[in-house]
Amino acid sequence: GYIGFLDPVSVSLSVLVYTHSNYLALCDLHQYISCSRVLTSRYSKGFGVIGEVMGQDHPLNQPNCIYGILYYLIYLTLDTMKQTDTVKKIKFSLSLSSIFMSLYLGYLLAFVLVDLCLVCISSYAVNCALFAIALIRYREMMGKAKVS
Repeated sequence: GYIGFLDPVSVSLSVLVYTHSNYLALCDLHQYISCSRVLTSRYSKGFGVIGEVMGQDHPLNQPNCIYGILYYLIYLTLDTMKQTDTVKKIKFSLSLSSIFMSLYLGYLLAFVLVDLCLVCISSYAVNCALFAIALIRYREMMGKAKVS
């Protein structure tokens, strides 16, 4: 099955955490292992940047999980297409950008929020797996191009 299911989980958690102040997520295991704490932080919308630059009410200042869903939907759409060299390059570029975002968000998680969000870390692992697969296919494509 497709492994990009984690961001809908994040969306569900975000909605519950935002709308029910007493909601305790199953991934809230300890003071420093808390999805709720992360999902209600200033970094949980617009990557902590869009709201600061464009304003908190700007339409692009959406929960990060919305951007994740868009990413996984685009990636899934690309998976259903014929795997041409162009599609492989796009998938490689998208997955590489997700690695940079995972590194940024992982840094915030570990060193700014000092938290361990299990849902977040799971999505980072999914992004790493998608990148590894895209990198392998990209290298295969580049190897075939050199032989031609």
